[in-house]
Amino acid sequence: MPDLEPLLRFWRAQDELFDRVELTWWGAVVSDPRYPHIQEPNYARVETLQPVTLGEIEAALLPALERSTCHRAHVVVFFPKQQTDLVTEASTRGDRLVWDLVMEHRGGIDAQLDGSVDEVTDFDGAFWSSYRASARHFDITDDDVLDELEAIEREVLLPAGRRWYVVGNADREPVAFAALLVLEGASYIDHVVTLPEARRRGYATAITRRILAEAQASGTDRTYLLAEPDGVAAGMYERLGFRRVTHLASWISKLEER
Repeated sequence: MPDLEPLLRFWRAQDELFDRVELTWWGAVVSDPRYPHIQEPNYARVETLQPVTLGEIEAALLPALERSTCHRAHVVVFFPKQQTDLVTEASTRGDRLVWDLVMEHRGGIDAQLDGSVDEVTDFDGAFWSSYRASARHFDITDDDVLDELEAIEREVLLPAGRRWYVVGNADREPVAFAALLVLEGASYIDHVVTLPEARRRGYATAITRRILAEAQASGTDRTYLLAEPDGVAAGMYERLGFRRVTHLASWISKLEER
């Protein structure tokens, strides 16, 4: 069984940044009425190794979502191999399962870094405009969702220490992005994306290397990210020293369709 405790410590600490965390015997329910369109602050975290049913989870999750006026039930399962009945129950009901590959980096990184990568120090209108443009490459196009994602960055994640790195084009407009957050002794890399016109130039590799160096300088000994199991990015991360650890399972149910 994979050792996910460092990642779980990070995840729990990030959840605590939001409005309400209700602990359960199987994990926790997180809710935040400030961001009803976003799934990360409105979901169930399933971390037990003991069997749990969908009914038990939703008995705690649905009232919390009602309070936050969120219309989607999001569940993340950290040990899906130990929760095959739960995963099967969700799939049989018609929920679309999503599998994320957990990748972990331990140890150091070569200090020879690409000077084209800059840390963002001025979170001005130009940055937020480019941030919103980058989010669209994760298939996020709804303006309400984009507004709330930006608000979470400004109000929750940046105050918690989230750091952003970019590569700029000749006009110094960001064309590659990634973020780093360190909590409870573990680092997490998120939002790694290169705009289409700047791809195949090594920017994603350069920006990930820079973040690994910054994570190392922060004193953490493990850095995590989630990747598509069969995506090309996973191979790039492996070349940088990441290893495949396990998979997380998740699904989203639209409550109005229930």
